[in-house]
Amino acid sequence: MSDTSKPSIFKTIIFLVVALCAYLVIFFNIESLNKFYLSKSVVPAICLLGTIVFIAFTYGTAMSYILNLLGLESDH
Repeated sequence: MSDTSKPSIFKTIIFLVVALCAYLVIFFNIESLNKFYLSKSVVPAICLLGTIVFIAFTYGTAMSYILNLLGLESDH
């Protein structure tokens, strides 16, 4: 058994909504984001890295909470 408590359903829903909103914002603004991210500068590269880390964190946390609520825990 794990010493950590299960995350609440509210917290899980919040992370799912944040991940979904982020995906939708990127999907509906992909043309302007491509122009920004593909410009040859350091700032867009840092912003792209931040976007990737943010999306990975929100989606990964949401999936982790869902699996934890279902009783599928990982020892990683």
